[in-house]
Amino acid sequence: MIKLVHFPKNKDKFLRLIEFFREVLDICSDLSIPLVLNGSLAVFAYTENQDMYINDIDLFCSETEFPRIMTVLEERNIDYKLREWHVLQILKDDLKIELDSMEYWYKDLPMDYETLQIDNCQITVLSLDSLREFYRQGVKDRVGKTNENEQIKYEALKIKLEALEKIKG
Repeated sequence: MIKLVHFPKNKDKFLRLIEFFREVLDICSDLSIPLVLNGSLAVFAYTENQDMYINDIDLFCSETEFPRIMTVLEERNIDYKLREWHVLQILKDDLKIELDSMEYWYKDLPMDYETLQIDNCQITVLSLDSLREFYRQGVKDRVGKTNENEQIKYEALKIKLEALEKIKG
């Protein structure tokens, strides 16, 4: 089990984000929908790099569960956007949690897991090897793209991949 004991550089926003994250976890738990953590929070959990910023939380689940989640979000007056790129964005003020489609984004990735503990909350997280492969694929998919936004994403993915590759394990 991995325990999160440090804070990223944007501690205040991070604490609000974790509170919102727990709300989303509770919704999915009540619906018996398993979620898996990936993205920046997972990278932060493995690297413990306190110079990182965590601006959103990325998870994945089956896309077939999106309608059930959206129904509860509507009942609780929580904003969301269903994106055409197979992502459900859950929004609150300046906070964002993204649920990626497992079937679309993760179909060709090795799926090994760990457990991450944040305070008294536990979440399944991609294993270090699976997370590295996730970032390798992201870097590979964006290399050579000329769109400015894609180049920014490429650089961010590359930095996170380099940090993950420095970890033994």
